[in-house]
Amino acid sequence: MRKHCSLAVLENFFEPCTLLLLAQSPSYGYELQRKLTQDCHCSVNIGNLYRSLARMKLAGYIKQKKHESTLGPARMMYAITPKGKAHLAAWATALNHTHQSLSKFITNYSQIT
Repeated sequence: MRKHCSLAVLENFFEPCTLLLLAQSPSYGYELQRKLTQDCHCSVNIGNLYRSLARMKLAGYIKQKKHESTLGPARMMYAITPKGKAHLAAWATALNHTHQSLSKFITNYSQIT
């Protein structure tokens, strides 16, 4: 059993959050990391985020494009694909089911305390 049960529930939650953020607008890696913390309350190591982006690109959920910058080196811009939108919809369905299960658990628990 995990020491902190809440971590088990939210493990890898940053991946659907990343897809959600990219569905809202294309973005860069470091900007995604900032938005994940700010908008989704997900703290993710930048290395883990880039590994996740690489996996999602390989799966066809996102695409990347080199974006030239006048302020420094070129950066990679990430955007969601139609396949990624379908995957995000599947995540939303699964998370909604999990939400219903957790709500039922909390209701049942509150009845015995």
